[in-house]
Amino acid sequence: MNSLHKLKEELCLFCHLLYERHLVTGTGGNITARHEDRILCTPSGVSLRTVEPASICVVDRDGKLMDGASPTKEMGMHLSILKKRPEINVVFHLHGAHIIAASTLLHPGPDALPPLTPGFVYHAHPVPMLPFMIPGSRDLGKAAAESLSTPFTHALLLQNHGLVTVGKDFEAALNMAEEVDEAARIHILTRGKASLIPAHYIPKIKAIERPVDDPSKKRKN
Repeated sequence: MNSLHKLKEELCLFCHLLYERHLVTGTGGNITARHEDRILCTPSGVSLRTVEPASICVVDRDGKLMDGASPTKEMGMHLSILKKRPEINVVFHLHGAHIIAASTLLHPGPDALPPLTPGFVYHAHPVPMLPFMIPGSRDLGKAAAESLSTPFTHALLLQNHGLVTVGKDFEAALNMAEEVDEAARIHILTRGKASLIPAHYIPKIKAIERPVDDPSKKRKN
């Protein structure tokens, strides 16, 4: 089995996991993964719960279709992010209900979701949020890539639209998505009135020793 097919199988596995964990519904949500000079992506109009290796699209770095059906309409956003962040290989765009609900109550900016748990602070905070933009638009792709351009930003909220997470692999992107989803759930459950982790504790939490291969290990506080 060649490496391209193995990556397609892994991509499908994580598509199914995202659906089972209610981070996507219906035909919403999309994933891309870098494979050398090609990009694998989920097809347009296909639910992540049923996607199979044979249906995965393959495009070149400029988005030209090389194999498979039509790619997701968010392909431009994914490509822009991957070009901006050569050290990451996976991009998730998710439509979890709690994430979207939280995004409708929060305000766009560089630090949208409040510091509610040590885990969220350690792994994800701060998470920026863009104001609503038309899905699939060039403006959204450009703004998302710019917001995720720093090596210490791994998640981006899209107002009324969902979440983008990035990682060196599928596991890293999923872990980041779950951290943000948990914080969004807490924000909704507490009706936005939860006590927050005091600001002076945030750099101390960030400074806790990280695994050697953690991309956030070199974070500057």
